[in-house]
Amino acid sequence: MGAVVPTVVDAVDPDALIDRLDIDALMERVDVDALISRVDLDALLTRIDIDALLGRIDVDALLTRIDVSALIARIDMNEVIGQVDLNALLDDVDIKAIVAKAGIDEIVAEASTGVITRTLDLARRQLVGIDLIIMGAVDRVFRRERPPLPDAPKLSATGRSAGPISRTIAFGLDLFFVSALFGMVAYLGRSLIELFTGDIVQPTRGAGIGWTIGYFAWFGLYLWGSIEIAGRTPGKALVGLRVVGLDGRPLGPARALVRTLVFPFSFVLGLGFIPAVTRKDRRALHELVAGCKEIVDWGDREAGIPSALEGWVGRQREAQQVALTTPIPKALPTTEPIEVHLEVTPKPDETPDPVEAADPLDDPIAAMAAPVLTEPVDQTELEEPAPDPDPKPEKDYWAS
Repeated sequence: MGAVVPTVVDAVDPDALIDRLDIDALMERVDVDALISRVDLDALLTRIDIDALLGRIDVDALLTRIDVSALIARIDMNEVIGQVDLNALLDDVDIKAIVAKAGIDEIVAEASTGVITRTLDLARRQLVGIDLIIMGAVDRVFRRERPPLPDAPKLSATGRSAGPISRTIAFGLDLFFVSALFGMVAYLGRSLIELFTGDIVQPTRGAGIGWTIGYFAWFGLYLWGSIEIAGRTPGKALVGLRVVGLDGRPLGPARALVRTLVFPFSFVLGLGFIPAVTRKDRRALHELVAGCKEIVDWGDREAGIPSALEGWVGRQREAQQVALTTPIPKALPTTEPIEVHLEVTPKPDETPDPVEAADPLDDPIAAMAAPVLTEPVDQTELEEPAPDPDPKPEKDYWAS
């Protein structure tokens, strides 16, 4: 039997057998659902090596065979968008957190007030620069020690004493505000009196001293209230100045009142404002009496200086640093004098001729010098005599 089977198999022609096989009839007789139900997918997947399968896939070749344009063209975007629930999507989005993180409130505030703030800061910087130049010139006249240049790249004038130009402009603005407010109040008061009484009020006729007293009283109330509440008047706020105590704290109502009462006396011949320029702490008479000072303060921003002045300070600082780092040349060592002894010996052939003695009869002076010039000098005569080993006592002729 075992020998017959191989013989039969060899005698069968597979190609002829396949040609005679009806594949369609065979597939109709196969129950695919029953076949799949008998397949154990878990056991099949456990036997598949995924890594080896993925390793045999050529991703580049697969992507080159994909027509992306055709794939996108087959996507119906309207249907995709129609299936998105925008209300549910927006409910999950925290709009307030996005606005806070993006800083939209700050952007809107900067856009609305940025131009005015930058213009005001530009004018303030110019005033601070002029004050610094004036106060620097005054310090040079009084030969005061100049403070060291700051090492910060961005210079700030916050906390510095207010200069004369800034003070003057702030006072001019306050004078305008006081006058405008006083005129408005006076006009409103006259209108109310005429409305309720029916009488015509002529404020320009008579009562001149009364209006003067009322104006200065209004001015004093304006100064005292502004300094006591905010530490600055509206004019000082625009220029960037603030009135504080010597310890940097706000003034109380008592010291603000003292400053207001003494302030008019500073206008007597302008003498009260001279210390604000000449003193090192730049305090005027009313500030000395009230124990306060006026400083540069721009609120929540640093008080800057003009860029030209800032560049000049930077160049001066660099020059000082170069001067400090450059080594000082050492002094040349002092040398002791060297004594050189020269001995000159005349040559034999250059012996000078003997000087002929002058005739004493012709020249008596020559006759006196003749022995010195003609006779040789004995060196033994020039030497000091040796001391006597056994000196004899000199006789004292004054002894009795």
